[in-house]
Amino acid sequence: MVFTKDMRDMIEDQLPFLATTSKAGFPQIGPEGTLRVLKDGQLVYYEHTFRHAYHNMKETGLAAVAVANRTVESGFRFEGSAEIHEGDPLAEEVLAPTTIRERFPRVVVVVINVERIYRLNNDLDAGTRLF
Repeated sequence: MVFTKDMRDMIEDQLPFLATTSKAGFPQIGPEGTLRVLKDGQLVYYEHTFRHAYHNMKETGLAAVAVANRTVESGFRFEGSAEIHEGDPLAEEVLAPTTIRERFPRVVVVVINVERIYRLNNDLDAGTRLF
């Protein structure tokens, strides 16, 4: 799956929100400032709170990311499976150029393998599946 320039720019320039759900179906959503594109088809962020989203992903293995530009009323929702990496080569590679370990004694890398992308525009195409 290839991310378009608009998708990449939106993730880089706007504040993404990560959504998860527990096995019991309770939703959780919150801002995720470290989220970025790892490569086409994959998003990545640094998990350091180990609370609701972390536990939900451990239980269900699923995550969604919504990002929108309020000014132009457009955005995207990315849905897929979540992989948690701690102490493995990928985690070390992703974390090495950061200073996040200076602030948080424990941090893991979460990779979201995007399986579906939806349009979040404020028009008649809202909710249209793109991929």
